[in-house]
Amino acid sequence: MYRIISTKNNNLKVKINDFNPFHTFLCGQCFRWNYDGERFWTGVALGRFVRLEWDGEVCLFYDMDEQEFVDKWVNYFDLNTDYSSIKKRLAKKDEHLKEAVSYGYGIRLLRQDLWEVILSFIISQNNGIPRIKGIIEALSSSYGKKINKEYGAYAFPDFTVLANTSLQDLNTCRAGYRCKYILSTAQRLDDSPSLLSNIRKLPAKEVRDILLSFIGIGEKVADCILLYSGIDRTAFPIDRWVKRVMEELYFKKETSVKDIRDFSHSYFGDLTGISQQYLFYYARENKIGV
Repeated sequence: MYRIISTKNNNLKVKINDFNPFHTFLCGQCFRWNYDGERFWTGVALGRFVRLEWDGEVCLFYDMDEQEFVDKWVNYFDLNTDYSSIKKRLAKKDEHLKEAVSYGYGIRLLRQDLWEVILSFIISQNNGIPRIKGIIEALSSSYGKKINKEYGAYAFPDFTVLANTSLQDLNTCRAGYRCKYILSTAQRLDDSPSLLSNIRKLPAKEVRDILLSFIGIGEKVADCILLYSGIDRTAFPIDRWVKRVMEELYFKKETSVKDIRDFSHSYFGDLTGISQQYLFYYARENKIGV
């Protein structure tokens, strides 16, 4: 849901409904978008450095034409999905969701590159966002291609490049025990380069089983990959914040991850994934259950 306003000087003005970059980029689903503290956002996604300005309603994408926006970024920002309708439906479910949706009204679920999401969420295990971002940037600057000199931006490294490095070299990115997972994943994909494209053709349950067969990918990471790559919008990643908010708002007691997941799929239905994102952001920002 968007409207292109102008394409002057190869800068694209777009009105995007139900979008706030603070909500979308800072809700835990991505790690390569940054705010300069004044008015500009910069990010690296889909092999491209992107700079945008948001005035509270309209986004100005610098150095981007309409064709590129339609071909790549409409899908990335999930702009053909009606989030206004989604929010109305969820707000009617219960007062907790109504408040969470209102708080994170500008969240849109991104459809990110599958390889990047896999590696990013392997790195995310038992890790805080600043450190996750630092590790990803270290990997990108060490093994990715430089794509913008002015901002010193590097593309996400190809799995083939990482597959042919050593564990000792990867350790310089300070990912700790996760380095062996990074290397193992990259080598497996390098051995089967068509696996990523084939995965997107499979039912979500089969994709989840494949992801769980990778060393270092557990249930939470698998569900993050499914949700944030756009493969399965009913995935419900459960980390400590989601567990706490679900226990606090819906169960009123300590509850197993399995019971939370089963309840979520039954209660939220086809909106399970976006419900998780609203609840996660609301819980984390308001420290619910702490």
